Amino acid sequence: MNSINSREVRISDYMAALLTIMIWGGSFPAIKYSLAWGEPSLILLMRLFFAIFPLAAGCLVEGTMRLPTREELPSLLFMSFQGIFLQQGIQAFAMKTAGAGNSNWMMVASPALVAVLGRIFLKEKISRVGTVGLLLAAAGVALVLARGTIKGAAESGSFGSVGDYIMLFSVLNWAVFLIISRKYLRASLPPAFSIFWELVFAFFYALAASFAVGTDYSRIAAFAPQTWLAVIFLGALSSGFAYLLWYRALAVFPVARLSIFQFLQPVTGMCISYLLIGERYTMWLAAGAVMIVCGICLVNKK
Repeated sequence: MNSINSREVRISDYMAALLTIMIWGGSFPAIKYSLAWGEPSLILLMRLFFAIFPLAAGCLVEGTMRLPTREELPSLLFMSFQGIFLQQGIQAFAMKTAGAGNSNWMMVASPALVAVLGRIFLKEKISRVGTVGLLLAAAGVALVLARGTIKGAAESGSFGSVGDYIMLFSVLNWAVFLIISRKYLRASLPPAFSIFWELVFAFFYALAASFAVGTDYSRIAAFAPQTWLAVIFLGALSSGFAYLLWYRALAVFPVARLSIFQFLQPVTGMCISYLLIGERYTMWLAAGAVMIVCGICLVNKK
């Protein structure tokens, strides 16, 4: 990551960033579609299993395929549990009833929550403009959740289901994870190596959890071809290949510039949700989305 701007940005770098966002935008509707065929613990376990393979390939290309050292193990175990197993597990359970479009917009607003927690726990300053941005983004999220989805257009409807509240907890968990990572963890681990072992450990966390909750593995035999495509998309692409593309983009784009691409994630997710699971939206969602984007831009303004 220290090689930012070490070479000229190419068209392929923009394509890598855009492809990553398109993949991530489709993750929530893909989860929701998969959950029609299997319980959350099963879908999570299979997602993590399929993610291991592209990341193993990334380690081989990166030349970092090795066992973690004793010093690296605690950080990897923690990041694996909270940043992957817990985060993706929360989302899997939430998407049983949460709206896919709403969920994408909730997650894209997480930088504003990170700014608040950074102010509280890390004593990071927020300017007056940043405070206005936080309030604007919060109002935008509230508008999206309250009025963004047409009630009855999809299984989830408007905000208010248990899944919507669980997804809000997912946003909080992710923000807390980023704050803890910023304060205590080190960014010296090679990207593909770090993510590979985090996914491996997360898979074993999920395997233990699946036994604990009595997961019905026989459901796999009933999977339709489209279900297999959705699960493989979640694992191999969303949790595997997309991370490799993202770190490639981080090598040439400044973080602040790259984060702008993430505003496209909910747009992609809405389009896929419309086509795949039949969610329908109102103009209030567009208004709330503009408020979120403007608010986060103000938070990140120097």
